[in-house]
Amino acid sequence: MAISEKALRRRGVDDDTIKTAKLIQGAQRRQRCKVQTINQIINGVSQLEPDPDDLTVRQLRKRGRIGQAALLLDQEAIAEPDLLKKTRLRFLSREAKILAEKPVKLEFDFFKGNRMISDEFHDVVRDRLKAVPGMTTSKMGVAALVLAEICRHLPWEDHTCPKTAAAIAEILDMNQSDMTRSLALLEEIKAIRRVKSGRTKVITVTPEGSYRGNVNHHAEAVGTYKKAMKDAGNVIPLRPEP
Repeated sequence: MAISEKALRRRGVDDDTIKTAKLIQGAQRRQRCKVQTINQIINGVSQLEPDPDDLTVRQLRKRGRIGQAALLLDQEAIAEPDLLKKTRLRFLSREAKILAEKPVKLEFDFFKGNRMISDEFHDVVRDRLKAVPGMTTSKMGVAALVLAEICRHLPWEDHTCPKTAAAIAEILDMNQSDMTRSLALLEEIKAIRRVKSGRTKVITVTPEGSYRGNVNHHAEAVGTYKKAMKDAGNVIPLRPEP
């Protein structure tokens, strides 16, 4: 229990000593050390240090490499007589402990791949949808949603969507007739192409507009797409070549 200043004065402690002890307390707070009571400072009680952590191989392995570094910094801080160095070591130890903490699991996964949709592609699709006779805001919104879902599922460095129209309709909770109309609309404005493969139609998106993969391989992917469309007799680029 801390002794009050009044009680210290009754014991014969002068005001100058109490004032000096308060200055030391202020320094301890600034250095983020354990703040001693005035009585402890006057009587020369050393600051209590935590017991050294267990440095067994098993404990070190459980902490990971950064955790081990934090632990070793703590050990150095305990043994360091210089107050400035001790404070610095404590600060570094705290920073290392923060880095060693396991990352919080994100609600959403932002790191599945660098899917890119070019601004020009977005602008062309938007403008061409607007120009379709009888187009409504609702139809535009549905078509844009379908196109976004198609682009989302593009494989790495590939222009072919592995999802069928029925699968995309199920994902978006759309009825088949609305999906068919949206795909026909997107194909009409050249945003996508559907190539017959057996009993189904494979949906493709030009990598000039939407691409997922290593940017250094982008030109190659565009060339592959153009060749595939030419071989299928569907050479209708989003932006016609001059």
